[in-house]
Amino acid sequence: MDLSAIRAYVEQTAILAGETAMRYFRQPMQIGTKRNIRDMVTDGDKASEAVILPRLREAYPQFSIVSEESGRSEVPGAAYFWHIDPIDGTTNFAAGLPHFSISIALADAGNQALVGVVYDPCYKELFSAARGMGATLNGTPIRVSGTPVLEQSLLSSGFSADRNGREIGNLNVWHDMLLYCRDLRRLGSAALDLAYVGAGRLDGYWERGLNTWDVMAGILVAREAGGRVSDYGGGESGLYSAGEIVASNGIIHDEMLAVIAGAGK
Repeated sequence: MDLSAIRAYVEQTAILAGETAMRYFRQPMQIGTKRNIRDMVTDGDKASEAVILPRLREAYPQFSIVSEESGRSEVPGAAYFWHIDPIDGTTNFAAGLPHFSISIALADAGNQALVGVVYDPCYKELFSAARGMGATLNGTPIRVSGTPVLEQSLLSSGFSADRNGREIGNLNVWHDMLLYCRDLRRLGSAALDLAYVGAGRLDGYWERGLNTWDVMAGILVAREAGGRVSDYGGGESGLYSAGEIVASNGIIHDEMLAVIAGAGK
């Protein structure tokens, strides 16, 4: 399988989807909800997805699809799956805040990402990676930061739309992490948070309650840029089964895990 060719095609697809989304940005739009009032969908999400899905199905009809808005579309016997978030950061998008992204990843049946693309259409920043080939921003190689200790780090996190009850735990982590790091940000797009770790703009990121379409592309970007990504226990079993992510430059990773493990105690 030619990952370079797939990567290039996905990059083009993400850019086209981003151009479409921008036609809806800061314009009157229909806003709906799904699981609850915080779980939003807009005309822009649907329009972006309407660009992505036909292109991927036409070029790679043998692959299955997992997309946030349309759900799972199985191809019998498929060995590979697309994981798509047509707009990651819909709350920002709907509010007119210029921080959201298009996230597209290709993975095998075991959720090992092979290609990952995260596109920020507001700033025309294309984060891209293929397994074993490194990560780039607009074609230029990127690398995680060299920040040596947690107390010098800039971190980010987020809170699940399905937050009632379980997100109390992340409030505890947020509180404790704030005491140990230089500062925290809550930016609103998990895909971009992970891409920013890969680009060295953030030293680390953690969150839980995430889906494959939120993070799979960003995880590959962070890893291919030299970063470390794990679940809260430091392994990988909870990355997608529990949707818990810790990403870092690798140097501060164990310090982050220790704060998470001890939060609220």
